[in-house]
Amino acid sequence: MQWVLFGVVFCGLYGVNGNRYADDPAVQRFQEYIRINTTTGGDLTPAVEFWTRLAAEQDVPINVYEYTKGYPIIVLKWAGLDSSLNSIQLNSHVDVVPADESEGWTYPPFGGVLTENGRIYGRGTQDMKSVTIQYYEALSRIKANNITLLRDVYMTIMPDEEVGGEDGMIPFLQSKEFSALNVGLELDEGAPSPIPIIPLFYQDKVVWQIKVDCYGEAAHGSTFPATNSTATGKCRNVIDALLKFREEQYIISTRATIFDAGVYTSVNLNRLNGGTANNIIPSVVSLTFDIRLGTRVNEDAFQAQLEQWIAEAGENITLTYISKNPQSPATVVSLSNPYWRAINQAARSLKVPIIPIVPPGSTDARHVRLAGVPAFGISPMANTPLLLHAVDEYLPASTFLKGINIYEQIITKLANIPSSDTSPDPSVYIVKTAL
Repeated sequence: MQWVLFGVVFCGLYGVNGNRYADDPAVQRFQEYIRINTTTGGDLTPAVEFWTRLAAEQDVPINVYEYTKGYPIIVLKWAGLDSSLNSIQLNSHVDVVPADESEGWTYPPFGGVLTENGRIYGRGTQDMKSVTIQYYEALSRIKANNITLLRDVYMTIMPDEEVGGEDGMIPFLQSKEFSALNVGLELDEGAPSPIPIIPLFYQDKVVWQIKVDCYGEAAHGSTFPATNSTATGKCRNVIDALLKFREEQYIISTRATIFDAGVYTSVNLNRLNGGTANNIIPSVVSLTFDIRLGTRVNEDAFQAQLEQWIAEAGENITLTYISKNPQSPATVVSLSNPYWRAINQAARSLKVPIIPIVPPGSTDARHVRLAGVPAFGISPMANTPLLLHAVDEYLPASTFLKGINIYEQIITKLANIPSSDTSPDPSVYIVKTAL
């Protein structure tokens, strides 16, 4: 996942004996999954083998598709009574961001260690291997309890969410294999919350990443050219323009609620490169900015403004779009949406507060909504510190197990929505918010 929500809040579970969870089969499967190093761009064969084995244990069909070599997309089908109805897609991603024990991890990042105080440590415990196992455990319980599902349910596991989905979700959505799933609603990842609520993402901010190269003449460090003729001077002008806009947006963000990060556009200068020696004025300096568009921003107008800032910064400056996602619509969060009603019913029966929000970042769900399919992001991790991508990422075993119960109810409600309650065209449950 490519964003941070709320901030890190410490929520201890001291006094809880981790041994009480050690023999739980769901916990053991979660630990085993964490121990598979699935860092983005690495060999995902062991993960495919893991899911092939688990599918066989539940006697459910599994397919693996590759649109780019080395990037497998895993699909498990849990059949319902009527495959002509729109299905429910439970999406997750297998890839995790890099982690190394030398960064200061208390336990090996791919160790899946269960501690005495009931925490499970490892890369992916929050983002998002827990959710994938929770899907599987919830569906296994539904099957074991002979609960009938009206609609087909698919678990889909993507290989590259952490780097944008170019080899995973994006080509999958364009494939005949995805069309055959006949998806009515996609569930995707949410985020932990340090307070007793579960955030539900109904829209994502899209990612624009740009590289700006500023060119000037190289010269000896003792010379003294005009500032605006140098690569550094031109880049300073670019930085000044974008950071001025950033400050304006930052002020807006301080007035926004935690429930709607879509009201502002974030801008961060994440890389600055240039120079060959300490006594040479560089001929080129490069800047890389990460921008997350506000959900109401008009793309064409913002692009025109961005390019105007670059033009005004000086001559011989190039702008390259590393990533430029189109604005993604929002999923309707009102009683007119039967999928939202079903989730609400599950939340009420569980006495779990599920709150719709727009997060500051993005998930694969942004691509799904753009393809005309409504999507909600939810990770059942209330009262949990946000440690996505952090050193010592962990999830309490109690939170993990409670999440299985939550998904069991949500999946059962969603997969049993009567055909008369839903439109065969899922796009009626999404709405454009950009100007």
